[in-house]
Amino acid sequence: MPKDAVGRRRLLAASLGAAAALPLAACASSDVPATPYRSPNVTDAPAARNVRDFGAVGDGVADDTAAFAAAAAVGNTALVLYLPAGHYMVRSWPEMSDYATVLGDGADVSIIVCDTDTTLINLSKRNRVRFARLGIFMAGAHSTAVVLSECFRCSFDAVVIRGNHLSDNHPRYLEQRGVVLENNTGGTAFINCDINNFGVGIVTSCIQNYVTSSKLTSNYIGVLGTGSDHNAGLAMTNVEFVSDNDPRTTDKHIAIDGAANDWWLTNVWFEGADIALSVGQRDRGGPAQFGMINCKVAARTVGIDLVYCRQPYLTNVQFDADLDKPPIELRIDPTGCPEGTAINLISGSTDELNPAMFPDAWHVMGRNSVHSPRFTGTIVGRAGRGDTDIFQAQTADGAVRSAVLSSGAWLSDHPESGIVLKDPAGGYWRLSVATDGAVKTSSLGSQRPRE
Repeated sequence: MPKDAVGRRRLLAASLGAAAALPLAACASSDVPATPYRSPNVTDAPAARNVRDFGAVGDGVADDTAAFAAAAAVGNTALVLYLPAGHYMVRSWPEMSDYATVLGDGADVSIIVCDTDTTLINLSKRNRVRFARLGIFMAGAHSTAVVLSECFRCSFDAVVIRGNHLSDNHPRYLEQRGVVLENNTGGTAFINCDINNFGVGIVTSCIQNYVTSSKLTSNYIGVLGTGSDHNAGLAMTNVEFVSDNDPRTTDKHIAIDGAANDWWLTNVWFEGADIALSVGQRDRGGPAQFGMINCKVAARTVGIDLVYCRQPYLTNVQFDADLDKPPIELRIDPTGCPEGTAINLISGSTDELNPAMFPDAWHVMGRNSVHSPRFTGTIVGRAGRGDTDIFQAQTADGAVRSAVLSSGAWLSDHPESGIVLKDPAGGYWRLSVATDGAVKTSSLGSQRPRE
């Protein structure tokens, strides 16, 4: 990998980490625009409740907890809560009803700051609650930003959720959690979001939740699929997992620690972890299905570690190194993952992964070779243009031993190959031809020949 690319990633991760480590003093009024921006999409809506109208200061110093609670007190009416640009210090989050909406002026200007060891936003049995254009910063070493329990169809759109975990303060903030999805929460969507600098970015023990067009940066574990109850699963599309190359920053981008449901990854980029993806545990099981399509995987020691999975499916995955020393690109436990499908897996930018690294029962298809444990039904070989062979049997170095010609005739290209036949008594005989054209037989004994 080019050294300048590694340097660029280090600089990017460092800048993001530095933003997460800003002291609370940095959230003071000097950072708030002198002329507050007023969102026309929010202030023109009659139902919108501006937290500043209820006493919120938003200077990064004043405690705005009570003002948020007063602004959210709407009874059974659907809440639209508006946070103009500012840094709002809060110690807890108010109760929210179904269909509530919380809007800001942008994730970099409307920022919620919590410096206590608490779960800030805790929604239970809520439907279609929406957060958009906000930033959430958690400073407590044992804090969690968001927990959704038995919630349905909630969404986060253009939301930045940031913790305080960095390589320099490891392991102080490893207990920080960004988002926790539990108790059959479903239909949750994270769109154009950033979840950064947590001990674990997303914890899920649920299925049918979605992350798209988003980024997870410098989390010690990016996504943890947990519970070991055949339920945890996630679908991710157009997602980046990035970090620096310090092992204290990121250990794994995705870790599935036991029995789980379906995991589907499409157009996902990984770099800057010790192990990019760890799938299943030998003594606890793993996903019912695990699929990756059109992904890029770079890591320090192991790219994809398939420990236990019933139906792994990998297509168009490119592997690369985060350091000068190449990692183990794909490690497969043959006991936990005896069968699977791999199509067009590339090492670096040109080479295919060696089919010998896959367990025997895997179906492996590359640009120049196909490995399959068995074929069922009629196999058809069709001649190409001209006099090209329909089929060839080759040695490991590519030398042709026999072929089926375009006419359908069988040809042995090696004098010692010939045809081997078995007689009724169980003996094997090789048919060969002499230089004068005479056909002769040679006994091979009763053992099935291997060459």
